[in-house]
Amino acid sequence: MSEDIRARFFPMSLPAGVIGQWVIRSEATADIQELNAQIFRSAELRLFQVPPERQSGVQHLKQGYVPAQPECVVFYSDARLPVGWFYSYREDATTAFIDTVGFLPSYRGRGLYSAFLPKYLAYVAALGIERVTTSHHPNNRAIMIAELKVGFNVVGLELHESHGPLIKMAYFMHADRRAGFEQAFSMAPDPTAGIKR
Repeated sequence: MSEDIRARFFPMSLPAGVIGQWVIRSEATADIQELNAQIFRSAELRLFQVPPERQSGVQHLKQGYVPAQPECVVFYSDARLPVGWFYSYREDATTAFIDTVGFLPSYRGRGLYSAFLPKYLAYVAALGIERVTTSHHPNNRAIMIAELKVGFNVVGLELHESHGPLIKMAYFMHADRRAGFEQAFSMAPDPTAGIKR
């Protein structure tokens, strides 16, 4: 069933002649590693690295771990060169978590993510997903603005030992979920309003 739904959304045409193609992540590893070297410079990210004495234990854990329902899209130029990638997985039974999105510097600022995001949301809605979450560094304004424009809400802050501060955002697929969020996080009316002092 999900393959039929996926076929309705991919391949996906985006601005600047870019095509979003759903891929099996393990089959796109080489493209993704090449992109990561150009998109995410690890020295700038200051990511925590597991010390060598624990590497084998962590590798053992990684071998047995498979994220539920992964979705991977590689973005290709009209010349069929990879220019970016996107990865999400199920955070829980009804929530998709956007883990990674990145474009080569020369493809940023062209509206690619803004064009892709509504299409991705329509795709996961067709799969039956209730909400989509993501986390970003507070200085990653461009991506957060794109997400806020389509209706994401800031729902939390995490202080992560590897990534530093992360802003958690959520998109609610249904009006009743959004209303529940707004009701739970709205401020009660000021009881002193209208009292003359």
